[in-house]
Amino acid sequence: MKKAAEGKRVTNDVTVQLFNHTSTSISGTAESLRKSLQELEADLKKDEEGQKEYQTYLKQLEIRKADLQRKIKENKTWLEQFEANQGDGSFEQQYKRLLEQIETIYAGAKEFHGKGIDLLIKEFGYHLAFKRWNDTFTAIPFKPK
Repeated sequence: MKKAAEGKRVTNDVTVQLFNHTSTSISGTAESLRKSLQELEADLKKDEEGQKEYQTYLKQLEIRKADLQRKIKENKTWLEQFEANQGDGSFEQQYKRLLEQIETIYAGAKEFHGKGIDLLIKEFGYHLAFKRWNDTFTAIPFKPK
């Protein structure tokens, strides 16, 4: 550039316009970058919140996993004890004996029920299939199987 003489203007209208255009472009770019930076910071903040939420959920899942593993271990222990107890005092044998006792009791109840129905027929004129108009005794027919 030429050295400006004292009092003479160094720039002309074209250079001023170019300078204004350049400064406007620079300020526009800076503003655009500032806005992009704000958007990125907002996105980062949302990502951090999402990460915290994800970590909380992950901790809950880990707690649940540990609980389920503990239950599986307890159930395996119980099953091993159950299988080891296969003698005469085992749960299965006790259950079978209980069923046999219940079957005996129920057979006796069926027998006495039949005798009771026979008594109703003989003494009160009870009819199993229907109620007659002059019957004074009322009951619902039932026969245990």
